[in-house]
Amino acid sequence: MNREELRDQLLAPVLQWTRLGRQTNRLMTGSSAVISYRTRRLLRAGAFSRQADWDEVAHMTREKVEIPLEAATAMAVAMLPVIKQFWTHTGQSMLACSSDSMSLLGSRGPEEFRERQADLCATLINASVGWFRVFGSLAEVASQGVAPLLRQVQDNAERLEKR
Repeated sequence: MNREELRDQLLAPVLQWTRLGRQTNRLMTGSSAVISYRTRRLLRAGAFSRQADWDEVAHMTREKVEIPLEAATAMAVAMLPVIKQFWTHTGQSMLACSSDSMSLLGSRGPEEFRERQADLCATLINASVGWFRVFGSLAEVASQGVAPLLRQVQDNAERLEKR
């Protein structure tokens, strides 16, 4: 693996976490608009007298249950391949490091030792890059959980903006 490939593999998880941060930022911005609108309406209205106010309260109550369940389900579904990736990488890394370490211990001369040491270093680098990829996968899992929340907030903001 050359330097550019290594750089790209190490940068990918950073970009995944950056995307999650942007998604969360949109969620907070949209939420503040919805909360502001609903709070102003409730303060102006006083007691709920119109059917539209009661419909809005029912809608808010329903989405407080439905959307978190949808988000939890999306994260659970996204977590299954990540768990598989984690255990596969763990097993492969342990086997590769053990094999290369034993090979290094069995070296007969300095030249063979140097070659096997380089192999062990390459294995350790590959294991580290793999762990970095697993770390980036967690951002994708979180992104799957935030997506339903973001969708609902944006839908609410658009719907309430039309009123």
